[in-house]
Parts: sequence; C-alpha cells; structure tokens
Amino acid sequence: MTAARQPMIAILAVPETSASVLYGMYDLFRSAGRDWNMAIGGDAGPGVVQPVVVATREGSFPIVNDIHVTPETTIDRIGCPDVVVIPDLAVDPDDPRNRERFATEIAWLRDCHARGAVLASACSGALLFAEAGLLDGCDATTH
Repeated sequence: MTAARQPMIAILAVPETSASVLYGMYDLFRSAGRDWNMAIGGDAGPGVVQPVVVATREGSFPIVNDIHVTPETTIDRIGCPDVVVIPDLAVDPDDPRNRERFATEIAWLRDCHARGAVLASACSGALLFAEAGLLDGCDATTH
C-alpha cells in the first residue's frame, strides 16, 4: 500500500510579509499530524500536509524588519498547490499601487483559484485576494 499524497500548502512570501507570521504558519502546518503523539509521550507521527514557502523570485530576499527569507520554490515552478496561504502584508490598503506591485502574485492567485485551490490568509493577507477580485460580492473581514 502506498502512502497517500500529502496536500501541498503554498505559503506566499513577499517583501511586505513579516517573518513571525510566515514562519509561524510554516511551523503550524509542519506540526500537523506530527506533534500530537509527541505531546502525549510517544514518537513523532507522520506529517499530514506539506507546507512550502513560495515567492515570485529565487534566492534570499529581505522581508519586514530586514529578515531574509529563502523560498523553497517559485510560483512558476509550483504550479497549482492544493492550498494557497497569504500571510500578513505590511501595506497601506488604500495605496493604488498595490495592484501593480503584486501583479504577478495576483495572476497566480486567480489561476490557482480557477483551478480549484483552497485560498486562505492571515490578517491583512486578505488584501491580496481583494486586489485579485476574488472577494468581489463577498463579505470579508480581517483583524
């Protein structure tokens, strides 16, 4: 019997993301299925999802507070993951340049949505879904 494929969760890294949210999400998803057995005194269990940090570019780049992140792959290479998660964005939500600034990411989000990916965000990450038009006609909130 072969093991079931783990759902892939792409966590999008952009310069306007904070490391605490980006890596907090990564840690959270990575621990799913793995940590419960350890918490009750056993060995680590198998993970149940595969988190992957993605970006529009290769190589290390600075994010909020000049912390450098090195994505595991690019949005061009990953294709359409099962889930796309947008961490927080340190941007002015009324800045008209947001759509232009995130044009590549927006096109990728639209494509992933059209291909059936589940989309999720933390805090101000929802702004990218709004810029992509994916919240048009929907109630949405952030904190």
